Amino acid sequence: MHVAVCFTNFGPYHLARLRALGHALDRLGGRLSAIEVARRERRYPWQVSSVSEPFDWVTLFPNEELEAIGADACTRAIVEWLDGARPDALGIVGYSRPECLASLHWARQRRRPAILMSESQAIDKPRVWWKEAIKSRRVRQCSSALVGGPRHRDYLIALGMPAEKIVLGYNAVDNARIAELAQAARNMPPSDLPSRPYFLAVNRFVPEKNLSELLSAYALYRKANDPLTTWDLVLCGDGTCRPSLKRQAHQLQLDNCVHFPGFLQEASLVPWYAHASAFVHPSRLEPWGLVVNEAAICELPLLVSDRCGCVETLVPDPGGTTGYRFQPGDLRSLADALSQLAQTNAEERRHMGRRAREIVDQWGPERFASGTLEAIELALGQLSLRLFGSDTGSPQVIPAQAGNLRDSGEHGCRPRKRTV
Repeated sequence: MHVAVCFTNFGPYHLARLRALGHALDRLGGRLSAIEVARRERRYPWQVSSVSEPFDWVTLFPNEELEAIGADACTRAIVEWLDGARPDALGIVGYSRPECLASLHWARQRRRPAILMSESQAIDKPRVWWKEAIKSRRVRQCSSALVGGPRHRDYLIALGMPAEKIVLGYNAVDNARIAELAQAARNMPPSDLPSRPYFLAVNRFVPEKNLSELLSAYALYRKANDPLTTWDLVLCGDGTCRPSLKRQAHQLQLDNCVHFPGFLQEASLVPWYAHASAFVHPSRLEPWGLVVNEAAICELPLLVSDRCGCVETLVPDPGGTTGYRFQPGDLRSLADALSQLAQTNAEERRHMGRRAREIVDQWGPERFASGTLEAIELALGQLSLRLFGSDTGSPQVIPAQAGNLRDSGEHGCRPRKRTV
């Protein structure tokens, strides 16, 4: 079984998922080809290390930025690769980019299962009927789907994907790596952290992340509480709104209590999680919110906007099991939530953080791997494994016992050569 999954650009999140899937396929005697369109992306300036991986690493445009590559070039490159590699199943991330559409067309022509990997929810943006009709037609062409949580599943059902063909578990980060970095940071605190307790937010600085509202709500929180006991606020990230956010913090007289460390790579970012007192994610538009996963791994109590796709999974009880939900657009509600959490005793906050960690531990990269394999099973029907077949005839199908994709094989793995 040769499975191929294509992302636009590999960051730490993608590599954690692909490693887990590569190991799972390796145990079954299969293999994974992980494809990235470009090595660099302006939107997410990740830096990832080059190590031996349990998958074949393919970069279609190793010397170009993603934003500089045209749609026709993406289409030609992915089709050329698919024609040469002829994978048995495709993981297709989304239904709008050119390489995704080309992969879906290729899969239908070659009679290969196409597994849609999606984190879209109905409330992400206003929906236009004719766009939804086009999207529905594309979704119906997919064989099965792997999605983040209940909202994403419900949206695909509305678009025409049968409920029984949808698996949860798409959104995952490298739980083990982040936990390791957090423990190391607690043992040796960096010197540049605030001396006071602090709320932490990690975002791109763009309007939909709603950081201006967070600053305004934080100012209300400061006014309503004793300045000697209030927490600081740390905004990690960068983007087009950075200058305006810094001006706003100055106008609100928050210069001494709001911190802007900038965009940080994973190893430099995790210490800010490790020493935070709580995490806040105020987005108005957020298909999932993987930074909330990271905060939960670091055992932080969570304040999460109810527009975030992760909220039902990671803040399942609005009453405070892992933290609190709030509605963006309501300054007073957010300010009150900040106050409520800051005034909660330390032991209760620790309990919230531990519970958040328990939940996110169930949604790590291994869940992505098992979910992908389950979606492949559903796509093939009757729990069967497809081996290499011709492009023109019916592929060879070997029936498998229920659970074989997840449970058979040895626990060891053999690293594959990294290829570009």
